[in-house]
Amino acid sequence: MARLYVLKSMIISYLKYRRKAQGKYHLHSPMVYDLYEKVLEPCCKDASHASHDMLDKKLKDYINDNPLIFKSDDVVMIVKDIHRSKANEADWERLKDDEKVRLSIDCWRFGIVFIMDRIKKEHYILKV
Repeated sequence: MARLYVLKSMIISYLKYRRKAQGKYHLHSPMVYDLYEKVLEPCCKDASHASHDMLDKKLKDYINDNPLIFKSDDVVMIVKDIHRSKANEADWERLKDDEKVRLSIDCWRFGIVFIMDRIKKEHYILKV
């Protein structure tokens, strides 16, 4: 019975995500659009663990390749399984609502948060 409740909860959560999620052509941030094309799109075609390693590497490369955007004191974190459970979703909500987090991206299987004090606070829900 508990498994059925968890499954039902995950399905409802996924349907809410899909209703709100945007594709790359609806992004109004040039940085997020570029990040989508160069990091998220290539990494998210496969749900395997190797893709998480690839995501981590591509994200690090992207940050290093864009020194005009990213400064040495910026923090970028990948948070896995943000919708795996209600507790994970609550943790994700608290993290993205933290005043230090200026940009957050929900990609269903994972989220990315950026602590960059010079940008305005934004949250994206992306179809990947």
